[in-house]
Formats: sequence, structure tokens, C-alpha cells
Amino acid sequence: MTDDLLSLANHASAQNDRWLFVCLLLICLVFAWVLFRYLIRQIDQLRTRMDEQSAEFVAHLKQANKEMLEVVATSAKTIAQNSAIMERVERKLDHQP
Repeated sequence: MTDDLLSLANHASAQNDRWLFVCLLLICLVFAWVLFRYLIRQIDQLRTRMDEQSAEFVAHLKQANKEMLEVVATSAKTIAQNSAIMERVERKLDHQP
């Protein structure tokens, strides 16, 4: 086996630079393909995480809006009650001698 590899290496070293260029070109193409696949996989993972975070944020906003509407409704009710009490107090003050 070692003799076969040695004879193959000797044969390859005897070839001209054109075959070296072809080999380097193929190696670069394979490397570019692996890098491309890696980057696409990273982008997909990033997109998935962003979608999850967006869904969580939307759920949080919906809950916050619901709580805010409850507070506004309670405040409106309280303001209406206070206004009614103030009107009664004003009427009583206007009728006093």
C-alpha cells in the first residue's frame, strides 16, 4: 500500500502545472460549496430564532395591550365616579346659605 501511494505521488509530481491548477480549482469549488451550505444553515437557524422571538414579542404585546385596556377602562370608570361625586358636592355647596 505504501509503495502504491509513493508511486502515485511520484506520478503526480511528474505532471505539469495544468493538472495542479485543475486540482486546486476543484478543491476551491468544493470548499466554496461547503462554505455556502454552512452559511445557508446558519441563516436558517438565525431566521428560526428570529421567528420565535417575534412570536414571543407579539404575545407579550397582546398581553400588555389587554392589561392596558383594562387599566384604561378602570380609570375611565373611576373618573366618571369621581366626577359624579364632585357634581354632588358642588350642588350641595351651591345650595348652602
